[in-house]
Amino acid sequence: MAYQLSNGDTRIQEVRTLNQGVAPERVIVKALPMLVPESTVQHYAEKKRVKRGILGGSEERFVFGKTLYLPYLEFSYQYSTSKGLLSKQSVLAQGRSTVMALREVNLGFYPELISLLPHLADVEPDSGSVVRGVESTILVSERLDELRGMLSDFDRQLQELSKQYDSLTKTDRAKQEIKENIDHLKKTRETRWKMFADGLKLSAKIGLETFEFLEGSVFYMPYFLARFSRGGESRFLVWDRSGKENDTIAEELMKNNKFRDLVQSHIRD
Repeated sequence: MAYQLSNGDTRIQEVRTLNQGVAPERVIVKALPMLVPESTVQHYAEKKRVKRGILGGSEERFVFGKTLYLPYLEFSYQYSTSKGLLSKQSVLAQGRSTVMALREVNLGFYPELISLLPHLADVEPDSGSVVRGVESTILVSERLDELRGMLSDFDRQLQELSKQYDSLTKTDRAKQEIKENIDHLKKTRETRWKMFADGLKLSAKIGLETFEFLEGSVFYMPYFLARFSRGGESRFLVWDRSGKENDTIAEELMKNNKFRDLVQSHIRD
């Protein structure tokens, strides 16, 4: 159910759409259920709007509020790793994780959601509330290929810079600048690898050439998304299924145009 402005009122008001002889599309998805009523998070949103007006000196308008079901992909993977510190014997390790199943968003992996999968239930939300995503491991495979290419580019640049560094004398002023570039590239490479490895709980020593994704399936998580506006500026606030604010998704909506357009297309629906 959506909430929006009516007759210039800045308050949150419920808008019910009457069905005039046309049966609504019936959609049943595997989802984690809301743990608090939508009216509760609607109340939270109204309190935030009023507080912002008191602190900012002018009243903030409520533009919309709606519970959307965002897609997540639960997937399994495997890779080869060495057994023991001195042994060269390889063993096959496996694991599971989740990721938001949207090409428009890349917020990393959520291994902590695996423990919630037994609580999935058949949910029948409004058809316009379900944001469809990539329903296979194609998405994470594409991101793995992108990471492999990126790390390969870093390694090539580091190799070229190292050759330049070694060819210069100690007194050459360019040597320090090249060293700083090498250190920056190494740090950037390590950060990109860490984002991938931490989300899948991988060792830093595994080779990506042995890594592969196996099976995957989509499930949905409900979020209440609200947009506010004042003086030509707008902001988003997001609450998760337990009624807790999710700053990560709210910030992504503010800076990611593609994600914001996708969400707002479902609000209009």
